[in-house]
Formats: sequence, structure tokens, C-alpha cells
Amino acid sequence: MNFVPLNEHTQTQYAKDSIGDTWLKITVPNNLLNKPLILQFPTIHVSNYNIYAKQEGLWQKVSVNTDLEGGKISPQYQENHFITDYEIIYFKSKSSYVHYGDFILVERGEHRSIMINNMIKIEVFYCLFLLSIVLISALYSLFKEKVILIYCIYIISVFLIYLIEDGILYFLSNKQCNELLMLAILMPISCLLFSLFIYYFLDIQKLSKKLKYFYSFQVLLYIVLGTLLYQTNNSLYFIIIVNSTLASTLITLALALKYYNRDKSVRFIVYSFSVIALTSMTYYLSIFPGHYYLSFVDKDKIRIIYSIAFTVASYTLWIKAKKLKADHDALKTEFEALKANKAQKIKEDLKQQESTPVYQTEKSYLKEQSLQDILREQYQCTDREIEVITCIWDGLSNKDIADKLSITLSTTKQHVSNAYIKLDVKSRSQAMIIKNEIIQQSSSTYNK
Repeated sequence: MNFVPLNEHTQTQYAKDSIGDTWLKITVPNNLLNKPLILQFPTIHVSNYNIYAKQEGLWQKVSVNTDLEGGKISPQYQENHFITDYEIIYFKSKSSYVHYGDFILVERGEHRSIMINNMIKIEVFYCLFLLSIVLISALYSLFKEKVILIYCIYIISVFLIYLIEDGILYFLSNKQCNELLMLAILMPISCLLFSLFIYYFLDIQKLSKKLKYFYSFQVLLYIVLGTLLYQTNNSLYFIIIVNSTLASTLITLALALKYYNRDKSVRFIVYSFSVIALTSMTYYLSIFPGHYYLSFVDKDKIRIIYSIAFTVASYTLWIKAKKLKADHDALKTEFEALKANKAQKIKEDLKQQESTPVYQTEKSYLKEQSLQDILREQYQCTDREIEVITCIWDGLSNKDIADKLSITLSTTKQHVSNAYIKLDVKSRSQAMIIKNEIIQQSSSTYNK
């Protein structure tokens, strides 16, 4: 095999054999010869490889996740324990990816210190993550806003992705789980949750047909690529899934910024998560297919960026939820005052109507016609919306309305929502007040 330098920053050399396997020729420093060593790639994206070391003139295949005494271990990432008296060891993998020589080759005691330092950094990050989840859950219990619940689920999905990336699943499953497949499932779910969060955050009532087609295509693409990844275990499908999810996230953010750029909270959210998406894409492109010039983005930097972005987003969400609650309370107070004033007036009007004998049949018919005319002309209601409003005034529930008009429940809810918008009300109680106002108006018209 013809070995060439992996890059200008390391003595490690790289080669491909005739069947396409990847080989690394790794130089062992003289001060590490004849000492108990550990070789480890600190990433889940380099695994199922073999190490060949020379001892007393014989080349030997080093056992995986086995200490020098023959005992099995459960590490965070794959480990190879060995002793060599030769300055060269060989790495062999069926995967084409090599993290540009970014591996750990140290004595056993030093390796423990490195792992302890890494675990401290990881634990700090996860503590912040868990704190964010607790705070968002508390916000949801306080404000009961659906957008907060979706954001909380999104954070949990990202939390699970990082558990896999940090080798926790490898440790817990004892190397029995396909980490790439798990990531390929979780990342699209996380992306779709984020898009859903953005639409609820911006209070978008209806998606355009183009966006519906786009997201439907995305879901279909994820299913097809996930199936191919499961059947072939080809990392190419994984990187297509990853970059598709991140590109979809950027498209969602671009649309949000385009239509809501005057909203300061939207800008905070967009800028924060755009940085997350771009750095995540850079990280995975540095792995697959392996662009060395992008390798400056590592998991530690992404952790810092995620921590800042989630802090900003959580604060922004808290501000928005607080404003929504204040608006809701103000509307409720205003409605209660309006209801109290109207109740007395309605009572007096009803007494007056009961004490005035008129030609009831003719008046009722004219009143019904007048009500429909006012709804049609003054409130621009359609015939179906008028039917729905009349049912609401009769005290029917959405299900009763659907049964009476022979339409689906979802269609009924849509008509009710449109009717509320045209009547400028937010509840059935307010709709009843509008009814009495229209009755008074129609009665005045009839008397004239």
C-alpha cells in the first residue's frame, strides 16, 4: 500500500487497500514504547476498527474494549489497550472516514485524567441542558401555552442527540446499538419539532401549499433515506439526512426572518438557531466526507454555542409568554366588565319584549330574516357561517353542529374560527352578546 501523510499537522499516514478498507500508519513516540497504552477516537463516528501492534517481533490484533488483563470494559467510545516495542502501529477500518488523526494515544493513567476532564465538561453542559428543560417545563405549567410545550419537547430531542454523540448510548448498550441510525431518526424529528415551534411562536394559522409540499417531501425523504441507511449502513445516507434537516431548519428560519423581521424576539430566535444549524452542518461536513478545513468546529464549541442559543431562546420565550398572559388577563377583565354591563341591559330588553304583544309569527320570521341579512351584509358572513353562528346561538356544541349540518368536526371548527374572526369575538359568550346587539338592531329596523 502507498501511504501518504494524512495532513500537514501530524505524522500519521493514510492509505486504501485493494478492497477499499482504510488504513492508518500511526507513529508511537519513543517515550511510550513498552508501556501500557490506550488508543481511542473520541467520537462515535469512528468505531468497529482494528488495531495491529508489534510486540517481540510479532504483529498482533489488539482486542476491542478489553484491558491488558483480559477483562471486558464498557467505555464511552471504543478503546484498544496494548503494549508495543515497535514505533509503528496500524489502524484498519471498513469505513472511509478518519477524523484526520484526531485520536488519543497515551498511557493508561493519563487516559483516565483526560476522560475525567472530558466528563466534567460534559456534565456541566448536561446540567445546563436539564436546567433549561426544568425551566421550560415550569413555564408551561405557569402559562399553559402550546408553543412552550413544543419547545420543551424539542430541547429534549436535542438532549437525546447529544447523549448519542457523546457516546452515552454506546456505553449503555455495550456496543449493541446503531448510533448512526438513532441519529438519523432523532435529527429529522428534532428538525420538524423546531419548525412546528417556529410556526406556533409566530402564530401562523395556515401554511401555504408550497410549504406543505416542501415538508411532506422532507418527511418522505427522511423515511426513504432512513430505510436505506438501516439496510446498507452506508454513512452517505446519514450525511444526506443530516444536511437535509439542517437545510430545512435554515429555510424555516429564513422565512421567519423575511416575514417577521420587525419583531425583536423573532430576530433573537432566528439568529441564535441559525448559528446552531450552521455550526452543526459544519461539524458533520468535517466528518462526512471529511473536509479538514472545517474541522475547527468540534463538539466543545458546539456545546458552548448551544448553551448560549438555548439561553437566549428560553429568555425570549419567557418574555413572549409573559406578554401573552398579560394580554389574556387584560382581555378577560375587559370581557367580564362588558358582560356585566350587557347582562343588565339584556334583562331589561327581554322584559320589555315580553310585555309588548305583537304579531309573533310574522315578527319572528322577519327577525330571523333580519338577523341573517345583518350577518351577511354587516359582517360579510357566508351562508354556511350564518348556519354555524345560528347553531352557536342555539347553544349547540361543535359536535352537535357537525351532526346537524352533516359536516366533519374539523370543518366545523374552521367555520367557528372564521365566524369568531368576522364577529370580532373570542368565545361563545361574546357571540351571544353580539346576537342581542343584532336583535336590538333588527327590532329597531322592524319597528320603523
